[in-house]
Amino acid sequence: MADKHYGTTHTHPFHWDLIASAIFLRYPNPLATHVLTEDTLHRELRDKDTLYTRRFLTKTNKLPKWGEKFFANLRKYVPLVEESHVDRKSKVVTTYTRNVGLSRFMVATEKVQYKPDPNDANQTIAVKEVWVESRLYGLRSAVKNFGIERFKQNCLKATDGFNFVLERLHDRQMYLKEIHGKRWQEMRDRSEALRGKLSSPIKLEKSS
Repeated sequence: MADKHYGTTHTHPFHWDLIASAIFLRYPNPLATHVLTEDTLHRELRDKDTLYTRRFLTKTNKLPKWGEKFFANLRKYVPLVEESHVDRKSKVVTTYTRNVGLSRFMVATEKVQYKPDPNDANQTIAVKEVWVESRLYGLRSAVKNFGIERFKQNCLKATDGFNFVLERLHDRQMYLKEIHGKRWQEMRDRSEALRGKLSSPIKLEKSS
């Protein structure tokens, strides 16, 4: 039986460069309390412009009500692998996330692509997709539907949570930029004042 697919598009009101800088800072945030751990397993630069990263995550594993009595012995968390490609040349960030535990119950593969909004350079479009498969005979359709619905519910939270992180990073960058601007202006003012003193004619006092 084929995977069940779902796709949607969200918008982040931030420049793509900020997205690329913050893609590995998405957790923790107040809307992602289900993410328990994150560890970087591998990182390398590919084709000079693409940063490839593989990370290991663990998240809480909430079962549907109807599945609790059938799978009461399942662990309360699920391990996942996240692979990402940050391509600064084409300005595309792509992430793939799939669970490597509980695969008999359900396998969900998520793909997100972050691209600059062609109509607004200060915004970034996130194209989100998921493919859900299950090997549980007799319950495949129910499990797939559950996986799709959970993805839909988590999509908005993921966007809002990332926006929370992006806003804080943006505010910090603006603050540092403001501080740098003030210090640079202070240095220019002092330099001009010193230049004025040095260029002033020296007055010699007449001897009596």
